[in-house]
Amino acid sequence: MYSQKNNFALILRNLQENKYFFLSAIFLFILPLLPLNQLIVGIIVNAILIKSALNINSKKVFLLSIIPSIAVFLGGVLFANLASQIVLMLPFIWVSNFVLMYLMRKLIVENKREYFVSTLVSSICKNCVLFLAAFVLLYFGLAPTLFLTMFGIIQFITAISGAGLVYFLQKFNC
Repeated sequence: MYSQKNNFALILRNLQENKYFFLSAIFLFILPLLPLNQLIVGIIVNAILIKSALNINSKKVFLLSIIPSIAVFLGGVLFANLASQIVLMLPFIWVSNFVLMYLMRKLIVENKREYFVSTLVSSICKNCVLFLAAFVLLYFGLAPTLFLTMFGIIQFITAISGAGLVYFLQKFNC
């Protein structure tokens, strides 16, 4: 009987995680396509990535790290005139989102580190990946100077703010 209860609980948890994963994927795809302020979109996207990393146990959660940038690129909403340069940044955006999610999960869930320190470390690491990639592309003449701002301080602000939003929502059980 105990084994059946455990199996049922595991099935329910997997169903809940799959539902959360699917909803997160939908939001991460649609949100960047909406005509909203990109700073707000970036904060919400980072919040969804972080919340997903903290709440979904499956390794498939990291697939979510590629969805927002693909949506932006395919939609041509944000960087239409910089499409060829954005293509060069896509792998670095994916890696930086993965780094943010992985470190938040590793530091908070697995290592039980303090939330704000984990947020700072994770956001800095995400920012370093993006800024370094933008700097190298700029150095080789493959990206405009604008990329240093777009993939520098703005990404840091949206990552920190997204983590703050997650903290606020969790604190008030939203």
